[in-house]
Amino acid sequence: MNSANKNIPGSDIGTLAKSIIKTLAYYDIFNYPLTKEEIYICSYTNGDTKTSVFDELEVLVSSGIVYNNDKFYSINHNSHLIPKRIEGNKRAIKKMKTAKLFSKFISYFPYVRGVLLSGSISKGYMDEKADIDYFIITEHNRLWIVRILLVLFKKMFLLNSYKLFCINYFISTTELEIEEKNIYTAIELVTLIPMYGADVYDDLYEANQWIKTYVPNYPKRDVANLPPFKKKIIQKVIEALLNRRFGDYVDNKIMKKFIRFDEKRYGELDENTFRLAFKTRKNISKHHPNFFQKRVLDSLRKKLDQLESKHNIALSELD
Repeated sequence: MNSANKNIPGSDIGTLAKSIIKTLAYYDIFNYPLTKEEIYICSYTNGDTKTSVFDELEVLVSSGIVYNNDKFYSINHNSHLIPKRIEGNKRAIKKMKTAKLFSKFISYFPYVRGVLLSGSISKGYMDEKADIDYFIITEHNRLWIVRILLVLFKKMFLLNSYKLFCINYFISTTELEIEEKNIYTAIELVTLIPMYGADVYDDLYEANQWIKTYVPNYPKRDVANLPPFKKKIIQKVIEALLNRRFGDYVDNKIMKKFIRFDEKRYGELDENTFRLAFKTRKNISKHHPNFFQKRVLDSLRKKLDQLESKHNIALSELD
């Protein structure tokens, strides 16, 4: 690395350095400092080696743009974030036992083809208020039957608890490509932890190769010890009853009821805002009334604007 880069003269900062800054800014939204390895796998590097990333990171530290404390790096000079992160990592490990139990249980429901962990637990970090989130892949044209069965189970046996059983995203085996393509959805996808249906996870990964535009170094989850999808007896019996026109009728009826419920409950939202929070189609169901994706992306833009102003660097081209 040449000496000119070591001083990082404001707007002359390189593309790799900007990518590292953006990665740290993204995770700073969650008050989550990263290790060197995490920075490498979470950054867009365009072929840069791990050594190049590590060298550039140290240049950013020496310039005062990035802060280093022990093995962690952040754009936020707050040492209290480190013990908080470590505690959250430990909590996520403890919660995995519960997540595995419920994932196995979900896999017995009719028309479920894949169960993956998403949200906080898939990042290996959970604060005290975090839910255990599940990303469900269903059989084609039977998504709404799956959703109503899981919702009823949660209401009847878990007292509608989101903390242990949060199910807000469903897709079918024919709708595996995620429509929204941005840094948020890319990280959500690569961090998914497959719990059931190794073959379906492989299909999901292949259908979303666009993620490499954002996180080319993030490794695919190892599914060598994860069993492929195989119907259980209870699934065979129930699905045999619902595989005909009656099943189509039931699935359509349930979908329409969900649509009417959401429109009534969130009727104050304008059409564009409603579509952002809810995606209700035959083979896709997204239910995020808190607009978390939008809030994260807005926060990222704000952080990047602040960094541009503070350090006289242009980061807008990274959007």
